[in-house]
Amino acid sequence: MLPPSSPLQPTPIPSPWRRGMLVLDDEAAVRRTICAIADRAGWAAITATSFVDAETLLGVENFGSIVTDITIAHAPVEDFLHTLAEIGYTAPVLLTGAGDASRLGAVADFAYDLGLNTCFPIAKPLALATLASRLARIDSRIERGFAGCCFRDCHWRKVPLPPAA
Repeated sequence: MLPPSSPLQPTPIPSPWRRGMLVLDDEAAVRRTICAIADRAGWAAITATSFVDAETLLGVENFGSIVTDITIAHAPVEDFLHTLAEIGYTAPVLLTGAGDASRLGAVADFAYDLGLNTCFPIAKPLALATLASRLARIDSRIERGFAGCCFRDCHWRKVPLPPAA
């Protein structure tokens, strides 16, 4: 139980502000689903239906994370990832996509090689519990001051660890 509030010791609130999240997907149902899950995890999601719209929003909003499909309206995400790298975007980028797992992995490798803070991608159809726990984990790590994304399943954790001694 929290102590009573006073002018000198206000009662802390668990989430004093909501982090902004940019959600890019060309499917309205997927955008709504991601936004609903993000909302429950403490994020204030803003959506974009194209990479051009997303780039415009990057110029006027501050986003603590980006969730993007790897293909929007038949346009691949690589140019958008280049833009993120050029502007020095350091917050977590979570990739989603349908189809071949090797394509998702290749895009994640590409983003990682650009120096982006890339989380391990989530395949479509989205596993809602996975997405919810990933967004909560990203939020928790940012709250604790870590720049990295997800820890246990971050992209860099895919690299085989040396054998235990």
